[in-house]
Amino acid sequence: METTVDEPSWLRTASWIGCPLVGGGLGVGVWAIAAWVSTLDAFPFQGVFKVLTKLPQPWATLAAVAGGLVLGLLFAAVWAHERLVVTVSPTRVTLVRGDKTRRIEAELDAVYLDGKELVLHAADGREIAREKTDLRNHELAPAFAEHGYPWRDEPPVER
Repeated sequence: METTVDEPSWLRTASWIGCPLVGGGLGVGVWAIAAWVSTLDAFPFQGVFKVLTKLPQPWATLAAVAGGLVLGLLFAAVWAHERLVVTVSPTRVTLVRGDKTRRIEAELDAVYLDGKELVLHAADGREIAREKTDLRNHELAPAFAEHGYPWRDEPPVER
């Protein structure tokens, strides 16, 4: 039996919906700022802003929204690819980030969060894994404790 710790499903779904929506809204905002900047007497790179505002309506707004949607989708894809999924079983800890999978089958002396990094120490004192994560202590601790791993609420004091 194994336990998987991941971002909540509502957050994964919200990122795929929310990021493009926010991106679309920001696209409209950028277009509005470009329209304002193009009316100023002097501004760095003003030519770029004037080009952005030369498209006729409604195409200018549609292009701004579409560009923001695409950037929002790209952001959501990067977010999904960079998240850490931790699977814990009695004999192994598996860390998955994007296409990269690490299987750790060593005897562990300490497992803890050091800031925003999940750290696994082997029984011989070596640090065998350190992975950046947004998962929190209360999400990870029960999974490790359930399978007999020595979860620490704080990093151990170095000797």
